[in-house]
Amino acid sequence: MSRTLHLHASSPELARALRSGTVETAPGQVQRARPVAVDAGRVTLELVAPPSAPVRPGLLTWIRAVRPPSLTATLTPTLIVLLYGLFVGWPANGLVALTSILGVLCLQIAVNLSNDYEDHLRLIDLPGSLGGAGLIQSGELSPRAVRNVARAFALIGLALGLPAFFASPLPLALIGVLAVVAGLGYSAGPGLKYRALGDLAVIALCGPALTLGMALGTFGRFDAFVIFAGLALGLAAVGLLHVNNYQDMDLDAARDAKTLARVLGKRGSQAYLVVVYALAFGAWGVAIAVAAISTPLLALPFIAAIPVTLLCARLLAAKDPAALRLARVDAAKAHLAMGALASLALALALTL
Repeated sequence: MSRTLHLHASSPELARALRSGTVETAPGQVQRARPVAVDAGRVTLELVAPPSAPVRPGLLTWIRAVRPPSLTATLTPTLIVLLYGLFVGWPANGLVALTSILGVLCLQIAVNLSNDYEDHLRLIDLPGSLGGAGLIQSGELSPRAVRNVARAFALIGLALGLPAFFASPLPLALIGVLAVVAGLGYSAGPGLKYRALGDLAVIALCGPALTLGMALGTFGRFDAFVIFAGLALGLAAVGLLHVNNYQDMDLDAARDAKTLARVLGKRGSQAYLVVVYALAFGAWGVAIAVAAISTPLLALPFIAAIPVTLLCARLLAAKDPAALRLARVDAAKAHLAMGALASLALALALTL
């Protein structure tokens, strides 16, 4: 039967327990533990029996940990640039295209895992919370393992970015620095997401910086479509982030995590979300206008305005942000729809 242990929120013992996922219950006896509640400066840890049971996650557990559905946030912008460049006839470097796509996916996986680890350390994610993959909280993954795998994916992602760097050194060096600061500093290091700067970081990771880097590395050139298409997808990703933060406002306030949703408040956040999505579709409209191709297929992403409108209407009508349990799922579907429809439009244009 599990037992509980209470530690002060600022105690070194708690910090060690959160980093390792274990506590020393007696001299020489270490037992697995996980935080389950926070109240009045005290953190309740649940001691998981048996004490010596190792955490040996399988492949499927790690697949769940990287949150595959979220990877479309970086996959679709890079795919859109690749399809667009091929359609307009830009000479492509196939090796750079492949390594760039794999590299940005690895970096996003690193960000996802690091975010879960840092939210665990700050006690933002507890058993039953909506954020993250929830595998540290369930005990399926140890915090140390999540941190180490996040670092490994970050190193792999940076290594995979080297071919693009050598193809276009100076501009990609600047974009790379921006991506590393925004990505690895999103929750770790400066913790941009805890300082109301997460929206800017997401724009850098999933928006124009990403599409510009993909175009320069793969084709050695870019045009206005690359910038505005990236801006549209980046803003849609910001919408997804903001819905998450909107639902977590009360919890973030209790953990002293400062998000833009907290700064704006309920009404301000609702208005901000509408503006962000309006700008996203506006940016896509500009992308169509400046594209080097002319096809009605490029209007397909506007279909995503239907689920976005329904999502915004529900948020505007809701009295309690926490009651919108499926809002973040709906926002993810809206982003996926926009990116997938844009990719489909370019793929059809290329094949037809």
